[in-house]
Amino acid sequence: MDRNQRSRNQKKSVPPRKGQPSHRNTKNTPPQRSSRPAGSQQQPKGNNQRPAAKQPNRQPPKQQQKRPHPQQNPQKPGYRSSAPQVQRRVTRAEQLRIRRRKAIIGVLCVLAVLVVGIVLSINLLFKVTDFRVENADRTTPANTGIYTEQQLIDATGIQVGDNLYGFSTKEKSDQLLAQMPYLDVAVVTRQAPGTVIIRVQPAVERFKMEYSGSWLVLSEQLKVLRVEPAEPDNLVQLDALLPEGAATTPGSFLTLDAPSEPTALATAMPSGTATPENADEADTAQETPNEVLNELLGELDQYGLLDGTTVLTMQNMTELSFLYQGRVSVQLGTANNLDYKIRFAAYIILDTGGDGLASSDRGTLDVSDQQTDGTIQPRFLPAENPVATPEPTPEPPAEDTTDAAADAAADGADLTADAPQDDTQSQE
Repeated sequence: MDRNQRSRNQKKSVPPRKGQPSHRNTKNTPPQRSSRPAGSQQQPKGNNQRPAAKQPNRQPPKQQQKRPHPQQNPQKPGYRSSAPQVQRRVTRAEQLRIRRRKAIIGVLCVLAVLVVGIVLSINLLFKVTDFRVENADRTTPANTGIYTEQQLIDATGIQVGDNLYGFSTKEKSDQLLAQMPYLDVAVVTRQAPGTVIIRVQPAVERFKMEYSGSWLVLSEQLKVLRVEPAEPDNLVQLDALLPEGAATTPGSFLTLDAPSEPTALATAMPSGTATPENADEADTAQETPNEVLNELLGELDQYGLLDGTTVLTMQNMTELSFLYQGRVSVQLGTANNLDYKIRFAAYIILDTGGDGLASSDRGTLDVSDQQTDGTIQPRFLPAENPVATPEPTPEPPAEDTTDAAADAAADGADLTADAPQDDTQSQE
């Protein structure tokens, strides 16, 4: 039996597998080549040999047929062309914009993280742990006047454990000044990590002022310390104007009012007179009454007249005056060259050169007449009961004007013999 015949006999004996064609009609089918290599022979079945395992004939899987994609209507929304799109080339300018945008976003993210960190650190780390009370010049121990340090701390409303940056220092300073009338200066500041500093300056009673049937007791900064029904003693009487509806409750500061007379200075001086007062007219008009009062107090204190001053008159800014020891009324006129005028008045009243007024002299000293060369022609008019602001004397007849001027010059000749000169004019 040849090899081909044995192969056919084996195929007849094996039943066809599922999915394979039957081998019954083998006449018309071409002979199939054996998968065994040439030269190999099939061993006959023996009693002691098992038949060889049949290996299934593996056939390649059938290729699945692809479904055709349904055609889409180009007019419907969301239509996308199936044609491959060509990727557009990114220009250098667009690359720079993208980099810049990324850089900006990165910086903003870093800033946001920093802000969140700062807020959390401030709220969690900076707590009030200590209080310190100092003088206005930052020295200790502090002079708190009639108050104690604990009263000042309680008046701020700040507690230990509060956020150090959770309050406004300006609001706390204003609150302290309003609640503590006898404080001229109150400044609340903070010092990291947890200290609250209170700088104070006590108020000193300096002025008394009549207002609406009662008397106001004021400090040098014109702060209302208290209101009295009767006139207090040992205080300088301030004769000045207040604006309508001014707050006069204890703890409030007063703002003096000036009369609305824009031509008051021009009518007080002769037309065309070239004096230092006219030269400084613009500067005087810019000064407020409070500034003039502070300057006047400073000059009086500098030349030793403040302790003896009993009345300050500022009803009209062109007719400033003060009463010294109740016996000499000094007329200053405007606030121009105020330093020179008060220095001249102190020279005469305190009898510095030995040719001034005696301690028993009473009357009115006028140092407001300043000449074109800068010197002052003083006039002293004796009077038994001088007032702070005397009534203006009537002008003499025209024929006696020369004699009156000569008499006034004769009266002031001795007073100006060794009087101090204006430093400004002497330097010129």
